[in-house]
Amino acid sequence: MKNSIRYKLFAVFLGLLTIFITIFLISSFFLDDIFIWENKRIMEDAYEKFDNTSQNRNINEGDLIELVESIGGNITILTPELNLKISTSRYEDNINFTNIDIIEQIEILKRDEDKKFTSMVTENIRGDNKSIFFIGKLKAGGYFIGEKAIKEIQTSTQIARVFLGLASIGTLLIGSVIVYFLSKKLTKPITEITQVAGEISKLNFDKKVNINSEDEIGLLASSINNISNKLNKVLKELRDDIEREKQLEKMRRNFISNVSHELKTPLSMIAGYTEGLKYNIAKEKADKDYYYDVIIDETDKMNLLIEELLELSSYESGNFSIKKENINISDLLNNTIEKYKLKLNERQVKLNLKIKENVYIKADKLRIEQVITNFLDNMIKYVDQDGHMKIELEESENNIKLLLYNSGEKIEESEIKNIWESFYKAEKSKKGTGLGLSIIRAIIELHGGSYGVENKDYGVEFFVTLPK
Repeated sequence: MKNSIRYKLFAVFLGLLTIFITIFLISSFFLDDIFIWENKRIMEDAYEKFDNTSQNRNINEGDLIELVESIGGNITILTPELNLKISTSRYEDNINFTNIDIIEQIEILKRDEDKKFTSMVTENIRGDNKSIFFIGKLKAGGYFIGEKAIKEIQTSTQIARVFLGLASIGTLLIGSVIVYFLSKKLTKPITEITQVAGEISKLNFDKKVNINSEDEIGLLASSINNISNKLNKVLKELRDDIEREKQLEKMRRNFISNVSHELKTPLSMIAGYTEGLKYNIAKEKADKDYYYDVIIDETDKMNLLIEELLELSSYESGNFSIKKENINISDLLNNTIEKYKLKLNERQVKLNLKIKENVYIKADKLRIEQVITNFLDNMIKYVDQDGHMKIELEESENNIKLLLYNSGEKIEESEIKNIWESFYKAEKSKKGTGLGLSIIRAIIELHGGSYGVENKDYGVEFFVTLPK
């Protein structure tokens, strides 16, 4: 990507590095002048020090050696008459002052009282090479002449040029490597943030930015993750709402369809028998009583159906809330079963109970009683004449399990998954409304429990599990 931050950083660095190296290289062309200027400044310092010291005391050998070392050349002191007084040159016996340039500069200093010193580059005193000369007037009288060979300065500048060249190349190479990895390190988290932001734009919130730094990039990464989590939460809630609306709409359609189907038969019968009474088809009292009984029976069936439909619709809508309390499910089971003893005796059904005493759970007492009642109604409908039923209550550390067995015909394996659905009835039986098990399912799900059914020897066993 040509416009990426990495390449921009790299380009900026290379630009700055190029400017820096260019300055280095340009400076190398002026090294001679720079070194000459610096040496003149050093000799000026030596001159000032010599002039000040010579006013207060005689210059000793140690002072002279120190000054010579500081300028890296020779020092010559002349009397006012230009006679040699002191010289550190090993050619001092051959020194003469026939150098016109030096004599001219001394004459200029003599004439100009305000001018203390001057400097120049000319043939050295020995006439074998060029040197820098610094000539200064002494307050005590005489002249200070500092000398340094240009050849020595040129050697230093050559070394400096080599050093600058190597430093420039090294800086370019090392700097390029450093900036490459640095830019890669800086842009990697930004690239990761960009990728995650792209996933968020596609409504994919699974990917997160894994950056734990405490700098601005880390704060940005944290913000991106927070935005992702909040958007994910909002969209999940929106999806749930949409799904809930779809389910409610589906339930409404099913409700209307199923109610229409289930009410069709009793309504037809009620209409038919009412019409018979109206037109005096049943003339005898016994026949009329029969007609009345049919109308009342079908009306009761419709009332039961409508009540159960409204109840199931309330459970499945998601708007129904259960009221949990601590209940003794052992006592609740025994008390509910006691109400069915008469029906069981009428059908000569043997009942085997295995209920552990004083088992407590936190649940809605009225709804759990309804579960037990629906199960008992269902079992009594399908148990064999002179058959047997078995009810067990088991307890574990976190759950209770209720098992309800009745002898009789088994459920077809193809029908087992459907029996919990609303209005489902096996083809071999048309008993009831087909809502009892659906209501059980809805109540158990509201309590966070589980349910199921299995075919056993000579019968069927239902079970439910509830958290304690």
